[in-house]
Amino acid sequence: MDSARPGGSLKGDAAGVRRLHVRELPELAVELELAAEEAQHARVLRLATGDELQLFDGRGGSVMARVSSLTRSSLRCVAVAPPTRVERAQRVVLVQCLPKAGKLDDIVRMTTELGVTRIELAISEYCVAKPTQREEQRSERLERIAREAARQSEQPFVPELVAPRPLAEVVAGVPEAAFRAACLERSAEPLPWSIDANELWLVVGPEGGLSTGDRTLLERGQFSSIALGRSILRTETAAVVGVALALERLGHRR
Repeated sequence: MDSARPGGSLKGDAAGVRRLHVRELPELAVELELAAEEAQHARVLRLATGDELQLFDGRGGSVMARVSSLTRSSLRCVAVAPPTRVERAQRVVLVQCLPKAGKLDDIVRMTTELGVTRIELAISEYCVAKPTQREEQRSERLERIAREAARQSEQPFVPELVAPRPLAEVVAGVPEAAFRAACLERSAEPLPWSIDANELWLVVGPEGGLSTGDRTLLERGQFSSIALGRSILRTETAAVVGVALALERLGHRR
């Protein structure tokens, strides 16, 4: 994991520190105006001028800062220490075949809390949900959900969200050295206890599961079929359990 904490939060963070997201970290003694979304959240946190908080960029960087001014529509902070940065030790990429919209919100939020690196949205044969003309609006909403989840869970990283594309295209882009696994109902094989790789790609099917064609595609792409226990899980449950297990297994890498 990225730190001594199971959730991947930064070493040495003060317990209960209030955190806000910024696109770029300010240098020591430099003042920064935060986005309106963060100014609104600062009011929810009941921050006031002079309060200290942590700013994080979602890419492993953070800096302690002090509120220099706060109004109903704006928030300005000044850095009181040099920025620090952590690097990812392992990477888990979730390939999520499109579920219904509400389920996708939950998947993004919960896997972000766990520490997923990237979420690749894929279009498989049995997908009920399809990309729409409002894809940009959905992308903005999911990015906001991911930022809020990283802020709440004290994750130093916000996952990259990749717009939906055919499953075949996603499979073709998997790095050669990555471990590849697909969650299939009634598979008898669990995820290996120790995985000799720095990166793991995990495919989770939609509500209707993965078709015979999808399974053939994944087999040709050298994806191992794995089980997440004896139960048949909903797609949103499988995504969360799968990511949690993947992160745990990579932690056992020799």
